Amino acid sequence: MKKLKAARLCENAILPTRKHPDDAGIDFYAVEPVVIPPHDFGVVKTGITVEIQKGYVGLMMPKSRNDHLLGAGVVDAGYQGEIRIKIANIKDVPLEIEYGMAVGQMLILPVETPEIEEADAETIHAKTSERGATGGILGNS
Repeated sequence: MKKLKAARLCENAILPTRKHPDDAGIDFYAVEPVVIPPHDFGVVKTGITVEIQKGYVGLMMPKSRNDHLLGAGVVDAGYQGEIRIKIANIKDVPLEIEYGMAVGQMLILPVETPEIEEADAETIHAKTSERGATGGILGNS
């Protein structure tokens, strides 16, 4: 994918940018101020819609300089709505998001969409590695 088309849904929206031409992440910016209470979630509007081509997916990731977490941020090809970013405030004080603040960065990656075929669990388990079944649960290694 050579170009990502982005459109403003409101006049004061800031188009996504890269800080450096070779950066993987494309920064998205808050279009309005938001205050997220301590240990709570909020949704930040960007006022931007993008066109992700078929065969790609946009993954919204946190910015390294921000001290908040992002909710699952998968933007499928074909999604035509506003990019809104779910933010988790992990601090004990309110998190103030200001207009124009870079709140997340999107990575555009190729994606495969294999057909799902039902199989017998014993067939799948016969092909597992020495690792066994513990590797698929977050927190286990």
